[in-house]
Amino acid sequence: MNSWGDTLEAVVRERGGALYAYAYVLTGDVDGAQDLVQEALVRAFRRRGAPQGVDAAHAYVKRAMQTAVIDAHRRAQVRPQRDDRDAVRVSPDPADSAATLDALMDAVTSLPPRERTCLVMRYLDGLNATAIGAELGIAPGAVRRYLYDGLTTLRRTHGDFGLDPDDAVDGGSDHTVVITTRGGAR
Repeated sequence: MNSWGDTLEAVVRERGGALYAYAYVLTGDVDGAQDLVQEALVRAFRRRGAPQGVDAAHAYVKRAMQTAVIDAHRRAQVRPQRDDRDAVRVSPDPADSAATLDALMDAVTSLPPRERTCLVMRYLDGLNATAIGAELGIAPGAVRRYLYDGLTTLRRTHGDFGLDPDDAVDGGSDHTVVITTRGGAR
């Protein structure tokens, strides 16, 4: 690629759909997902040291989305929150996979951002706790705790979706993406 503009164009053209889908799982909201992708693209490409190559840029944008979701939750903790204790939970019909998928989406988006991000990275990216910790800059033990707590909460509040806590904590790949910029590896 000749410039960051070419890289940006290639990422949006080749990986835009995948980035949007990833953002939707993190936010659970169509508008929120669109905003999240836009914000992550701006973060990734606002400087001259933007990642070079589609793979590096794709990884960088995903990382920016993960960080943005966690940061938004931190900021929201300072603001007054509405009380969701009266929210109605819909039990999915196990025979209807679309309803189950919708229920799983609702369940995952009800989790705190760190637990949600760790679960998304485990099951969508296929990473293990060590790789997730390296990506998020937290200890693997903390990741295991977020995964365990997230699955425990899902089971308690929304039922069993067939996710195995042992697999969540101990499974996955140790593949981590190295993000490179013109200035070198990060």
